[in-house]
Amino acid sequence: MTVTAAAASRERSRLVFVGKGAGTYSFDLEDLLRASAEVLGKGSMGTSYKAVLEEGTATVVVKRLKDVAASRREFSAHVENTLGKIDHRNLLPVRGYYFSKDEKLLVCDYVAGGSLSAMIHGSRGTGKTTMDWEARMRAAASAARGVAHLHAAHGLAHGNLKSTNLLIRPSDPDAAALSDYCLHHLFAPSPPPHRPLTAGGGGYRAPELVDARRPTLKSDVYALGVLFLEILTGKSPGNNAAAVDGGGGEVDLPRWVQSVVREEWTAEVFDAELVRLDGGGAEEEMVALLQVAMACVATAPDARPDAGDVVKMIEEIGSGHGRTTTEESDGRGVSEEERSRGTPPSGTTP
Repeated sequence: MTVTAAAASRERSRLVFVGKGAGTYSFDLEDLLRASAEVLGKGSMGTSYKAVLEEGTATVVVKRLKDVAASRREFSAHVENTLGKIDHRNLLPVRGYYFSKDEKLLVCDYVAGGSLSAMIHGSRGTGKTTMDWEARMRAAASAARGVAHLHAAHGLAHGNLKSTNLLIRPSDPDAAALSDYCLHHLFAPSPPPHRPLTAGGGGYRAPELVDARRPTLKSDVYALGVLFLEILTGKSPGNNAAAVDGGGGEVDLPRWVQSVVREEWTAEVFDAELVRLDGGGAEEEMVALLQVAMACVATAPDARPDAGDVVKMIEEIGSGHGRTTTEESDGRGVSEEERSRGTPPSGTTP
């Protein structure tokens, strides 16, 4: 059979499903282009859209990547052999991709609950109820387990950890899923900065990380610590709007928290809405998570715990303060190997 150049070009530019996406979705690129689209968010790597296919047959998230440096072969290999094979309940699976000269797309499941960022910051001033402590602890544990799995099972850094990339599943609060992981492999190193980077530059960036597109496992742990501080304080690390001693200066979130803790008024760190909602009953657990967060944001990378150890510490907060964990209530133990790898307990569905 003779294949024309045009047909070969169409074949190379088709929408390709990977992993379980091949058995989950059956639409093609034309269906996707006809779908109604809503912008969900924009970041340094591209723009994410909610796409609802005609007749409501499927709803997915399409990430339109920009400034991709990888070749077609490199892009396809990374998505098919790495991203498409990552399977964990706390990591949003990549279901498909499209590569052409002008467009590079990733297709993922749509999570209706929205992001942790929207849950914490979006309710302020709207009359909506903020996230309570139990919900925030479940989100923290989900993020830690997702990162630990990437590190232990795949040896990969997430590289873009932030509250907008932690998606909350209303039907399963223990299965909040991290998105946009391991995409830095598709981009060229960033050009040298025109000005020195401050510690925590970009909100979640570790002080030793000069190039945000070349993350490490330890820089992931730093970002995880900042995420925990965001959960505890209710402040966005991106706006750096917390003043120290009322002097009006602006500092990064870890530095602000460190200064507050040194003054021994730890309770002042916590989100006032959270304290009001829980009546102060969870303050002991909040302090415990604060200690974990401070260990994660240690200036020296070697002083930070491994992600697997962070998972253990968070699980101990719940069990050590009288709150039954999901695993205990189900009668299922969590093995040492499962904890270290950040995997769900045996018998659960990712």
